[in-house]
Amino acid sequence: MVQCKKCKLFLSLAKEEVIKCKGTCESVYHKKCVRSLKQFLQSEICDECQKCSSKVYLQAPTIDIDPEKITVEKLLIDMNKKLEIIYNLEKKLDDLTDTVDFYAEQYQQMLEFKKTAENKIKAIEQRNVYLEKCNAALEERVVSLEKKEKEKSIEIACLEKNKEDENIQDIVKDVAAKLSLNPEDIESVERMSSPTTPKSGVDRPRPVVVKLRSKQARDQWLQKRKYRITNGDLYGNNNNNRIYINEDLTKATRLLFWETRNQLKHLYKYIWTQNSNILVKKSENEKIIRIKSENDIKQLCDNNKNVLEHF
Repeated sequence: MVQCKKCKLFLSLAKEEVIKCKGTCESVYHKKCVRSLKQFLQSEICDECQKCSSKVYLQAPTIDIDPEKITVEKLLIDMNKKLEIIYNLEKKLDDLTDTVDFYAEQYQQMLEFKKTAENKIKAIEQRNVYLEKCNAALEERVVSLEKKEKEKSIEIACLEKNKEDENIQDIVKDVAAKLSLNPEDIESVERMSSPTTPKSGVDRPRPVVVKLRSKQARDQWLQKRKYRITNGDLYGNNNNNRIYINEDLTKATRLLFWETRNQLKHLYKYIWTQNSNILVKKSENEKIIRIKSENDIKQLCDNNKNVLEHF
């Protein structure tokens, strides 16, 4: 491929913006790369060749002919053969020049395409960063709205189904009465269609979500979570399985809470939730640690492992 001697870019000899030096260097230039285009067009010699003090001239080869050993007919035949060779060679050179020009032009187009593609990729990367920030902001907004929606709700866990056509509203009112709570604070009751935590191998009743009329009523229910009430107390049978009053957590917080209990139950004595925050504590005198993500769980496990290895 042919390169411009000045800018080193590949170029096509067939283009009009290309000029060639007829001096000793025989280099090729873009017209825009020549310092004095007018002078170059007049002399057809570049600045470097003009500054060169010594010039090399091509001498025409001499042909020695011995008239005693060759005839005119034989000389013409030899000349025709040589002319045919030269003609074929010129044709091949022309084809080669066209090929080189074609690939030079293709290469130049490829460089331009590469530059355009790089600019597009850079723009896409910047757009991707912007969308990731927007996505993170939307996720925070969704979590905030979910927490807002659940700030008046509680969850009753391990409340067994006494019969197929149960009136869950009346049953929860009986629970309220057992806990000395006002049943009129109950706005709606729904037994969930599926478990709210990953499968643990224990067949537990589906939880019941109770929506209350105020956040104050919700706090009153949660204050009773330490009181022990069993299914037998509610249904008048010998079922001693305890009923638990819990916060109604979002799906993400619930899964994180389950993961926290699963991995840290052997390391931390107390694991609980408060105002949708997951808290852990090793003992009464230890400080409370808040779990915000799975990385926090991993860090606590690693810290405990390092302590054990140290001893």
